[in-house]
Amino acid sequence: MATMVRAMTPDDFSWVIALNQQHVPAVSDAEGDRFTYLFERSAIALTAWVDDAPAGFSLTMTHGLDYDSSNYKWFSESYDQFIYLDRVVVDESFHRHGVGRALYAETERLGLIEVPDAEVFGLEVNVEPRNDVSLAFHERLGFTELLQRPTPYGIVVAMMGKPLMPQA
Repeated sequence: MATMVRAMTPDDFSWVIALNQQHVPAVSDAEGDRFTYLFERSAIALTAWVDDAPAGFSLTMTHGLDYDSSNYKWFSESYDQFIYLDRVVVDESFHRHGVGRALYAETERLGLIEVPDAEVFGLEVNVEPRNDVSLAFHERLGFTELLQRPTPYGIVVAMMGKPLMPQA
């Protein structure tokens, strides 16, 4: 199975939004105008394909945005330069096939271009309710917990980060 990662376009929105909605509450609701709002703020918006089948997507923001996410705002208050992975979703039929790793690798590569002085590649993972699969995946990729914080939408997240490293 060959994985290809490419830039997201509006032509991808129908399947990307459907995939996002299948994974609520692991990711927040983002239909219609809300998804367009997120896409327009994304410096790095990617889709992953396995043998020409849509397999996953990610949206990543950089510092300095007017963005209403409390988790993004925490990174904005904590770091001058960063990239923030707002969401990544992989279709369950493609779990454990390297799709997530491919999306993260391309995000890191492009993140170094977008924000060469980034202090951190940041994201959050649910800890209440606990998402052990996501926590383990991120730890394997070198992310560490920065702190835990409650959110305005009633869950507790681990704010996680790692330095951006040039790909070998």
